[in-house]
Amino acid sequence: MTQHVVIAGGSGEVGRQLLALLAQRPELSLRALVRQLGSLPASANLEEVPFDFEDSAAYGPLFARPCDLLLIALGTTRAKAGSAEAFLRVDRDYPMRLISALATTHPGAKVGLVSSVGADRGKGLYLGAKATVEAELAASGLSHAIVRPSFLRSDRREFRLLEVLVNRLIAPPWLALGRMAFSSSPAWWRWAPVHVREVAATLLEATLSLKPGQRRVLEGLDLHPGPASRWGKP
Repeated sequence: MTQHVVIAGGSGEVGRQLLALLAQRPELSLRALVRQLGSLPASANLEEVPFDFEDSAAYGPLFARPCDLLLIALGTTRAKAGSAEAFLRVDRDYPMRLISALATTHPGAKVGLVSSVGADRGKGLYLGAKATVEAELAASGLSHAIVRPSFLRSDRREFRLLEVLVNRLIAPPWLALGRMAFSSSPAWWRWAPVHVREVAATLLEATLSLKPGQRRVLEGLDLHPGPASRWGKP
């Protein structure tokens, strides 16, 4: 039976990994929200849907079509957004509008959300936005899975000094020491850098397996299976 999936944020680091995984699942019919057609890798089960996130009236009609699963991987930085207000629109307002519209039209649907470690405390601009979205999702009544990764590792082409430092200097010894001495420590792995492929795979698997009314929050060891047994050496 075909399941209908909508993804927001498919052009981001986690979103691209989700698209690659979804392309291998022909039983899933995928609609990806884009600002411009042709911006995502083509696949047989993918339909790009031009969408204006700024238009509050666009959210209801979006879910006039079937939706069994909504994946939200939206995110930016304050520097890239240009202001705190612009940042909050992307990281807080857009996800909340999607969740509200889905709950109204498809209350039996599932949601997979990319959040952040520390969102349970919700202090500051970034974590405050993540915490607000998580609260909206909890109040919606929708079955959902939330992943809370720490620093994201990726093969991003764009040069970012902090990411280079983490990937080359911090992550290798952190992960190696964790495997040797802290293999079952929730505190250690909660803050460990994690690759985007692990985040995407965990979120997709967890969301697809949700039962009606179920809520799951995954972080730390949940995102580091083994931690290297599933994906090989990060």
